[in-house]
Parts: sequence; C-alpha cells; structure tokens
Amino acid sequence: MPHALIAAIVGLLALVGAALTIPPIRDVARRLQLLDLPEERRVHTIPIPRIGGLGIYFGFLVAVGISFMLPVERFGVEIERILLLVVGATMIVGVMLFDDIVGIPPLPKLGVQLAAAGVVVLPRLRDETHGIVIEHFNAPFVGTVSLPLLVAIGFTVFWIVGMMNAINWSDGIDGLAASITLVATIVLFLHTYFRPSGDPQFTISLLAVALAGAIVGFLLYNWHPASIIMGDTGSMFIGFALATISIIGGAKIATALLALGVPILDTAWVIIYRVMHGRSPVYADRGHLHHRLLDAGWSQRQIVLGVAAITAVFGALSLALPTREAKFIAMIVMGLALLALIGWLARRGQSGPARIGVPHADL
Repeated sequence: MPHALIAAIVGLLALVGAALTIPPIRDVARRLQLLDLPEERRVHTIPIPRIGGLGIYFGFLVAVGISFMLPVERFGVEIERILLLVVGATMIVGVMLFDDIVGIPPLPKLGVQLAAAGVVVLPRLRDETHGIVIEHFNAPFVGTVSLPLLVAIGFTVFWIVGMMNAINWSDGIDGLAASITLVATIVLFLHTYFRPSGDPQFTISLLAVALAGAIVGFLLYNWHPASIIMGDTGSMFIGFALATISIIGGAKIATALLALGVPILDTAWVIIYRVMHGRSPVYADRGHLHHRLLDAGWSQRQIVLGVAAITAVFGALSLALPTREAKFIAMIVMGLALLALIGWLARRGQSGPARIGVPHADL
C-alpha cells in the first residue's frame, strides 16, 4: 500500500473519530453543566461546554491504534516511543479532564505536567535505546551540539512543559489554538514525510497526520461561533503531543519554533510583562495577543485567520530555508516583528494586562 494512501487513511480516521465523538461529549457536558462561564477575561458571552479536548484525544488514539494494523514497517525503538507518547498523553488528558471539571491549583498542575514529561524522558536513564530526549541539535553558526545526559533530560522536560503551556495560553478565542496547531502539525508531517536526506521518517509522520486529522474534526465545532471549546484537556494534550512528536525521531526544534513562534513568543511576553509589573506569571489576565487584538477592534475570525496565516508563512520558511542560519534569522525577524506589534498595542493602552481577581490560572 502506498505511503501516501496510508497517511490519508490515518488522517481521515482521526478526523472522523474526533468529529463523531464531539457531539455526544458536548451533550454530556451540557447535561452535567461542565460549562465555561462568561467572565471579565472570557470572550464568549454564553456558557459553553469545555471538555472538547476529549474528542481530539480519542480521534488521535483511534487513528494511531489502527495504523498498527496497516502495512507500516516499524522498529522496536519507535514502537516503545509511541507507547511512551500515548501513556504520557493519557496521563495529561485524565488529570486535565479533572481540572476542567473540578479545578486544580497551578502548582499541582505543573507537577502533573512535569510527571507526564518524565514518562517519556526518564526511561533514557536505562540506556540510549529508551526514552525520548533531545541529546543533539543543530545550532546556527555552531553546528551539532551534544548535551550531557542530565542536561538533555532537563532541557527536554522544559521543552515539553513549555509547549503545553504555550498552546494552553493561546486557547483564548474560538478556533485559535486549534488553527495554530493544525498548521504546525501539517508542517511537522511534511518535514518528516519529505525528508531532505531522502530518508523519510514515515512512522513519525503518521503521528503528525493523526493529530492534524483529530484537530480538524474538532475545529468543525470550534470555529466561531464555537459550540464547544477544548479546555485544558485539549490544549495540554495537543501541546504534549506536538512537543513529543517534534523530537521523537530526532530534534526538529527550529521547525517547531518557527511553526509555533506566535504562541511561544506571546507566552514569553505575558510572563515577562506580569513579572515586571509585580504580578504572578500564572494568574490570568487580558494581556495575551488575541485579547489585545480583540480590544483593538479585530473580530475573532480575523484574529484566527491572521495568526494562522503568519504561522503558515513561517512554517513554510522552516521547510524551505536551506540552512539553520537562515532559519535562525527568520526566527529573529519573527520575534522582533511580533514583539513590536505587542508593544505597540500595549502602548496604545487598548488592553493592558489587568489583574483579575478570580481564582483562575493560565498554567
């Protein structure tokens, strides 16, 4: 069976799995009053079901599981790494579902994120054939950088936890987090399917296309005006999966950074801004880029399409640029442009990060 057909089947299975699961999840959420309620920081004006991430997880899991029934050549180390991804993701989904229903304070939630990252990272302590760790990466103007094992483990945990929170913090308006991550998963699929070296990482590309399909299935219900949101269950799962897929077959840090530059830089800006103004970096406000653009008069759809377009442009650059130095320059340009935009909006005073007196945390 051709690889392209297998990839199409896996993506379609994930899409259908998520799309068929979301309506009953939405009905259950409404029946049990598992709703995100309007408040000063929220942008929706009516209660909305908030556990849609379960559908994304289900679609991804079904597609990955069925892919093992298709004629795909796999190696033992890849199978173990995929299993670690699934176990860690299941831990995240289970705990974050509890958070969406009951609520978990920021520090325990961070502890769960660290534990899930540990699931995929710590097996590396056995030997080099186990675990998923960023031990080598290509640095611009330097070449290949090799990290000592303990440093590599710490760096990988930071990568996974950071990615989870960056995606979570971007989930502030209808379709935004889903659209950004959809573009990023497509970029990762193309990067692993069409390897420049001619050595495709086909089994890894199936993970990316399965996640993309599940996100599309969810986005059918999350596009503005959304009838359901993904909640922490979905945003944390997507962040965990994206971070792990990007390194499971070799570090693709530059590709992921360019494709997800907007939420990563927005997260960094908000943390710095809150700390500089004497606020906790984890408690929510209206200082995110999407909040500022809303207050500047943009519609939700305009923001989503604009940010997705920027993500697509820099994702395409990550695939097209021939050298790591060129990618590094592109990242610098993107960072400066985005920071200039956020700074300009902040100076206009459209939506300075006001401290909201509610027990809600961005983490």
